Amino acid sequence: MFRAYDKEGDISYALGAFPTVELIKKRPEDIVAIALHSKFRMTDETASILDGIKDKVITSDRDVERVARKGNTFMVGAFRKRFRAFGRETHVALVRPSDAGNLGTIMRTMLGFGIRNLAVIGEAADVYDPRTVRASMGAIFSLNIALFGDWNEYAAAHTENKLLFMLDARSRSLSPEIRQASPFAAVFGNEGAGLPPELAECGTPVIIRHSKDIDSLNLPQAVAIGLYELTKPSFANG
Repeated sequence: MFRAYDKEGDISYALGAFPTVELIKKRPEDIVAIALHSKFRMTDETASILDGIKDKVITSDRDVERVARKGNTFMVGAFRKRFRAFGRETHVALVRPSDAGNLGTIMRTMLGFGIRNLAVIGEAADVYDPRTVRASMGAIFSLNIALFGDWNEYAAAHTENKLLFMLDARSRSLSPEIRQASPFAAVFGNEGAGLPPELAECGTPVIIRHSKDIDSLNLPQAVAIGLYELTKPSFANG
């Protein structure tokens, strides 16, 4: 059951106590098994959480070590991958993101700003790579995630007001007012290449202004700043 992660398979792993507990809380129906290392320190709270799925909990150092990349991982959750299409909803769209850690960080950032829908477009980092799951700190289990082969497939399914974060002569400075209408899609490109220039015709190009002392913000930073600005009205009253 616990074996080296297979990108093409239908099982992935939550590595560590925090993401595994989030799996248990948010997607218990997808749990295959929970493996504990003999060095795992059980607390009353964790024992209570595990009690509800005790028929799926095993203690096996070998199983934990087989799938964990770090020696200090003492709890692993095996779960079924799930993709879920979402309708016309506010979401983040990532075009060809290439780094699993960035992808997981973005998931956590999305959840922090109340956005629970993610579209991943084109050839991209594996959404369910255990590194992605771990970087998300379990936020992945609270998101609806849909995959699209290319931009045309995505655009045919989603007609939301698209805010395209890109360098373009027509790009407008980012502000909460630029949302104009909801639902909206905050669209970001690949870490190195950004969004293709031709996509500027597909929505409203926007830009995060910064000093000339740097070339650009990295992708997780851009997503965090973008979502902070775009969701300000939702958090205006604390």
